[in-house]
Amino acid sequence: MTDDQTAASLSTMQNVNTLLAGGGTRFDQAIDSFPLCCPSRATNLTGQYAHNHGVLHNNPPFGGFIQLDSTNTLPVWLENAGYRTMHVGRYLNGYEAKYGIPPGWTDWIGLPHSAAFNYVTWKAFDHGVLKSYPDAAHPGEYLTDFETRRGVELIEEAAPGDQPFFLSLWYTAPHRGGPRDPDDPRRPGTPSPAPRHRDVYAGVRMPRQPNFNEKNMYDKPQVVADRRRLSPEFAAGVEENWRQEIEALMAVDEGVAQIVDALTRTGELDNTLLVFMSDNGFMHGEHRALAEKVLPYEESIRIPLVMRGPSVPRTRIDHRLVGNMDVTATILDAADVAPGRVLDGRSLLELLADPGAEWGRDILIENGNGANGVPTYRGIRTYRYLYIDHRTTGEYELYDLVEDPYQLESVDGHARYAKVQRDLASRLRELTHCVGVDCLARPHLTLVVRSGGRPVRGCFRHDLRVQVRGSKRARLMHADVIVGGRRVERLLNIPTSRGRGAGPTLLTGRVSRERIHRRGPFRLRVLAETEDGRKLTLDRVLRPCR
Repeated sequence: MTDDQTAASLSTMQNVNTLLAGGGTRFDQAIDSFPLCCPSRATNLTGQYAHNHGVLHNNPPFGGFIQLDSTNTLPVWLENAGYRTMHVGRYLNGYEAKYGIPPGWTDWIGLPHSAAFNYVTWKAFDHGVLKSYPDAAHPGEYLTDFETRRGVELIEEAAPGDQPFFLSLWYTAPHRGGPRDPDDPRRPGTPSPAPRHRDVYAGVRMPRQPNFNEKNMYDKPQVVADRRRLSPEFAAGVEENWRQEIEALMAVDEGVAQIVDALTRTGELDNTLLVFMSDNGFMHGEHRALAEKVLPYEESIRIPLVMRGPSVPRTRIDHRLVGNMDVTATILDAADVAPGRVLDGRSLLELLADPGAEWGRDILIENGNGANGVPTYRGIRTYRYLYIDHRTTGEYELYDLVEDPYQLESVDGHARYAKVQRDLASRLRELTHCVGVDCLARPHLTLVVRSGGRPVRGCFRHDLRVQVRGSKRARLMHADVIVGGRRVERLLNIPTSRGRGAGPTLLTGRVSRERIHRRGPFRLRVLAETEDGRKLTLDRVLRPCR
């Protein structure tokens, strides 16, 4: 796990793309449910949304290390199941050596929060002993290289034994940190790249999307709209910070290659699930944000997510909507270990096993108690929309990400989107307090298949009449019938008449038996998309009569 890495910066990491994505799957729509360090990291340790694990801020009384019940977390569950659990690097904000080794960790080389953000001098609580670095054995060592070295050493110690192991390697990079370098801007703060990587990106221009230093912010909530446009000096500072972040990630990228090499040398690579991700995204001048997260915009909530390992398809880019709370469920699934909490996520191995499946889920975006000066909000992200309810100010935002991918104009209150906004607001009220399966709820829709005027229960002899029913059928934009990965029909909305006037719509279509080139049992799938931007699949296994 990296710290404050954007999804876009993943393209600069050659080893991650070659060794992990090239041998596995990259998710290009991975969402962080709470774009702030400590709440997001607590989600990684629990598989829960922040409103369930209780860490709503980086600092007490609403957040920080002491706010999480560390006796019931991922390492505890794995250790209890027989795993050797190992942690290297950053942990939760506010963690210090005085708290001791958190429960569940067999091996602990954790950086106290107060000594984790200087790339040339730092401290680590190493198996119960607080040590200062670099040490005499490794003079001049760089923080990222230290984190990688200790991770490799732990792998080499653990691999020869029969006990399975779990390594949590949480880098500080590319978070801002000391020391100040000669080319650092006055603002914002920057990381300090390794000397071998310094100025590699000097002169490279940062991509500036249409929302960079946005000209007109009348549609934004007051906390954003009141910001002045970035001066040329601050805009140049943002760009220099971006360069140094990319340079800082180069040492992480080298570390990934060393981890993969260690797993290869010890014979563990083919039996290891590797996950590469960031705790949250980061903003570089978008919507006039100097250098921030927390805000509910794409650059802040989108994170890199790459997986390689058993049951993970190779060289795939997966475009489906997933969340950071799914990573914990995925690790537990791979390890065949039961959680000690009710999970709000779902194993991505299930999704990867079925390339065409859609869960019909939306993702909750949270900012609990005004972190980083941003008033409390709750939001909902679907494939097409981002809807935000700024609770303390009574403001709303709604973005159509298909027509406005850079979130330049909120369509909150526009008549064209009134029905969508009502649906999203209703669903958000449910998600805000959801637990477990309620967080995964899909639209209430069912699939009905008839042949010769009768429901298909055994085999069928005639053409198929396919219908989608349920309380949310009127909210469907379209639904495609798929057989063998091929679309064979698109269902149409047909009004039904009941009594006076037109009744509710019925999504229906006919599939001729000749178009189904199957002799034995096959799966008929309907891929449906709702008006509020959710996608879901409905399946039936059918068999032609001989």
